[in-house]
Amino acid sequence: MILYWISCLLIGFMIAQAASLATTLYLHRGTTHRAITFHPFIEFLFQLDLWLSTGINRKEWEAVHLCHHANADTEGDPHSPIILGFWKVQLFNAFFYWRAARDPKVLWYARHRQPVGFEKIVSRIRGSGILGLVFGIILSCSIFGIKTGLIVSFIHLLFYVFLLNNLVNGWCHYRGYKNYPQVVAFNNRFIAMITMGEGLHNNHHYSPGSPRLSHRSNEFDLGWGILKVLSFLGLATIERPAQTDI
Repeated sequence: MILYWISCLLIGFMIAQAASLATTLYLHRGTTHRAITFHPFIEFLFQLDLWLSTGINRKEWEAVHLCHHANADTEGDPHSPIILGFWKVQLFNAFFYWRAARDPKVLWYARHRQPVGFEKIVSRIRGSGILGLVFGIILSCSIFGIKTGLIVSFIHLLFYVFLLNNLVNGWCHYRGYKNYPQVVAFNNRFIAMITMGEGLHNNHHYSPGSPRLSHRSNEFDLGWGILKVLSFLGLATIERPAQTDI
């Protein structure tokens, strides 16, 4: 029984890690900051993974993130623990994201972004985000069985929505170390290890356009390593120079 629950925990965590990889490489470093372009097939896989595992609307996500950069830790930041309070963001980051994604002032930041690839199909469907999550849960149940599929999906939800993203938007804007004291946010090596490099948040706010989040040799950015492999295989193109070691 213990092995069963450990297996469910690991599977749920790996699904969350796949979603984190698609978030950091495709949503964050790629389409939002335009530091990377991907081969259409890889782009399709990222979009499909995000649709099935998160239901995220790319244009909304980009708008919230660009608004965050424009107002980092000041009034107008959609999810700043400095402005809103640490525990509010650490526990309820998903609520602040949902609220910001429905604010016309926030959506203005991504007003020129248009659906691409697979998004052109699902964006025409009303409630496509919820539909994607439903299909994702059905797929999980078909692979692992109904009981295990539901448990794994719930664990993935806990990791992705209530832990990994919250740590980046909450903890990494509240505590850690800084390579650049004049810039907002902090770095945390452990959080970086479980978020594909996103925990190196002070580095990111210093150079948002860099496809690489690690700025020191002792900082670990798995997302950058995977990106280098994709680039070597001709499946990704690095459009902007990466920040070098300091």
